[in-house]
Amino acid sequence: MGRIIHIEITGDDPKASTEFYSHAFGWRSTASPFLEGYFTAETGDGDGIDAAIMSNGYQSQKTILWIEVDDLDATVAAVQAAGGTAGDFHDLPDQGRVGYVTDPGGVVIGLRQPLRR
Repeated sequence: MGRIIHIEITGDDPKASTEFYSHAFGWRSTASPFLEGYFTAETGDGDGIDAAIMSNGYQSQKTILWIEVDDLDATVAAVQAAGGTAGDFHDLPDQGRVGYVTDPGGVVIGLRQPLRR
């Protein structure tokens, strides 16, 4: 079963967005060492999920949910069998294999298969 693990919020000015979420909700953002215009955001202690704020140059959809899966290849096959499409996937250091799929209605969803330790 895929569990929502992360969300991405996109915008024209991700730095300004990080400042908004910091002031409005107390989120703590850190610039990614891997992608320009991408910030991870700690949303608080306890139950819940963290987020990222990024340039809409990467994805134009305003909010993207991320789902963790055990077997990325099997999940991509299931997405395609259900009428969705898959983009390219890559290894993200210290995170695992990641990439995007799109549902039949055009909604972009991030998938992550965590590192096998």
